[in-house]
Amino acid sequence: MNSNSWAFILGGSSGMGLSCAKALASKGYHLFIVHRDGRIGTKSFLEEMKIWQPKEITVKTLNVNTNTDEGKEQIKQELKKLPQQAIKIFIHSVADGHIKPIFGEAEKSFTEEDWLYTVQSMGLSFVTWSQWLFQNKMFAEKAKIFGFTSEGSRRVLPHYAAVGASKAILETLCKYMAYELAPYHISVNLLCPGVVNTKAIRVFPNPAALIEQVTEKNPNKRLTTPDDVAKLLMALCNDDTEWLNGEIIHIDGGEKNVF
Repeated sequence: MNSNSWAFILGGSSGMGLSCAKALASKGYHLFIVHRDGRIGTKSFLEEMKIWQPKEITVKTLNVNTNTDEGKEQIKQELKKLPQQAIKIFIHSVADGHIKPIFGEAEKSFTEEDWLYTVQSMGLSFVTWSQWLFQNKMFAEKAKIFGFTSEGSRRVLPHYAAVGASKAILETLCKYMAYELAPYHISVNLLCPGVVNTKAIRVFPNPAALIEQVTEKNPNKRLTTPDDVAKLLMALCNDDTEWLNGEIIHIDGGEKNVF
């Protein structure tokens, strides 16, 4: 990696996205972090960033909704300010979707808009942003694209239908993207963490019970942490791992193997 390498992170102000951002900054990557937070969340993120940001590293942040035309345009304008072919790492870590039952009371179940919003935000944007970066010659040599999937793409978690469907879309897109980008020496992979105790889990009904259940199930008797995920991502960022392409890589301490 050279000193002009950038990491572009969609969803980097908390959880796994933030842990990956910190790890990348510690290795000399400049960062462009897009996030969506309220006033208090943004203030906390920016104050924390002052603590961990290395002095020699440039960190750009933008607080917008990536699902709106206005938000997308703001992101593109900021990306165009970066040097050509500077993005070595693109991380899609968007957690912005609807958690609710399919067949509930009419006012509490999914609308068509709910489905479309979730699938666009957490599924299709993985490929549309990769397309835009490629078409605008933003990717560096041997660039790497990462997204996050979950066991919810294959197994049922209550109220997780729209997000699970979005993750299934991610997994299919990953294979096709990896195939088409291989001639350009750009790899595409997904990380599949175990259950992580971030703010995203708090939207589930009875999250405390879910955490207790998964902690007992995990062979290590703990949940996966954002730092566990960041350590794996950093190991995969090396140019020597370019032959890893189109894969779903589990990082859960063996959680998925236990019934």
